[in-house]
Amino acid sequence: MWTPTEVTADAAPVRGANPLQDSFIQLERAEQLRREGKLDRAQKICESLLRAHPDYMAALHTIGLIYADKKNYERALDYLVRAVMLNPRSWSTLTLLSSIYLELEAREMAAQTLELARAIRPQDPNVLVTLGEIYRKEREYELAREAFGQALEVEPDLAAAAKGFGWACFHLGQNEEVTATFENLLKRGEPSLEVLTALANVPPALVSADLLSELDRLDPEQRTDENACAFVRAAALDKARRYKDAWEQLVPANRTMFAKLADNYRDIVHRQRTMLALLQGNRLALAAPDGRLPISLFILGPSRSGKTALERLMATFEDVKPGYENPIVENAIRRAFQGAGLLTTGFFEMLPPQLYPQCLEIYVEELARRAGSAKVFTNTHPARISDAPLIASVFSNVRLLFVKRDIEDTVLRIYFRRYTEGNAYAYNLAAAREHVLWYHQMMDLMAAKLPSVVRIVRYEDMVADPSSALRIAADLCELPMPGKPLPAIGDDRGCAEPYREFMAAELKN
Repeated sequence: MWTPTEVTADAAPVRGANPLQDSFIQLERAEQLRREGKLDRAQKICESLLRAHPDYMAALHTIGLIYADKKNYERALDYLVRAVMLNPRSWSTLTLLSSIYLELEAREMAAQTLELARAIRPQDPNVLVTLGEIYRKEREYELAREAFGQALEVEPDLAAAAKGFGWACFHLGQNEEVTATFENLLKRGEPSLEVLTALANVPPALVSADLLSELDRLDPEQRTDENACAFVRAAALDKARRYKDAWEQLVPANRTMFAKLADNYRDIVHRQRTMLALLQGNRLALAAPDGRLPISLFILGPSRSGKTALERLMATFEDVKPGYENPIVENAIRRAFQGAGLLTTGFFEMLPPQLYPQCLEIYVEELARRAGSAKVFTNTHPARISDAPLIASVFSNVRLLFVKRDIEDTVLRIYFRRYTEGNAYAYNLAAAREHVLWYHQMMDLMAAKLPSVVRIVRYEDMVADPSSALRIAADLCELPMPGKPLPAIGDDRGCAEPYREFMAAELKN
């Protein structure tokens, strides 16, 4: 009988009587080390195996996983492509490769690769979770919610599917389902900083969990990001009306983030000033209407101003397809640059005017795919305010619905938020206030220059009378008012009131 020899963690492949079994034992050891987080030792084993057996597909898959765990996605891609070349029918490798493409922002390649995996294992929960992540990156949140939900039907305890489902609901503004999903993870004994962060970002009245206690119960390795923990504590203390304690958490946490993003912030300020000057100094002309296309309705306003609430109201129209913060404009701009062989950027103002027709063609193609038969397709991506003048001039059938909110309330809610990426201005109270003022200037100028396609809705008025806000939108898009009941949109008016003294003192610093 064959007896396995003892294997050390970083040993070279054993040259035993049965190289198939020996190499498999080595690979199992590498996978065990990977799961334990001992990535360098696991990598050494795989590299030794591949030196001896360059076509060892399973070792290529495992070292791809190791590099993915290290967040070295370029090296992971190299190994996984080789693995798929050797076995194009490995659904697990195809799924992993798809997730790597997604990390590298190659969303179309991710989707194409995952389709191959789905053809082999259509109901595998890991495939469905990756599909959900692709939809999340594309900001197709309804499709993401459906994919994660299907994964949960197959494997109800799959934490990755539950988290994905919860975040999809978060972006859809379905706060009750967000709360239920993440609180259920807490009850199942699966707490994490991610779970607590999600609960910290829904209306406090919906949350029954004690976030402060849950945060204290996290294992030390789950609390390595103390800055993120501070934002969760601040939200929990705000809910408890311990405003001074909440502020004492917020200020140092925001200062730390702002220091890290100082260069990014300077770039943002430079672009804001440039775009404001261009808008002030130039006339605007609308693109010619096209009766074959739906209306592109851009619902814009600063972060935390109420855009999602207004889009939820708009979704009650039969002929409106919510697009959420979809990347349709950015995709069109980038692909126009790429098609011309130019360096790629998402800044519309840098696109040569001779490429506008190509940009429009790409936009129309993606609009048709996303909007379907709807007469109006919405977009709430706040960064589009910088592009708004060019969007209206290059794309047909554009409408702009701006949302304004009390400046201090908006700034406070921005200051309470730790963003996944970007928004460098958010972590300094004065910078956040300047950003909101700039945004309001841009909206006012657009309304003055293009009164036929621009309307402004105030958040406070929308909360007080949602139907009136909806009538403004209906008039802008020439839609009949919906007959169905309107959804609840919450009420966060006056949130800055308990913090005004603290905010004033911080602005003096």
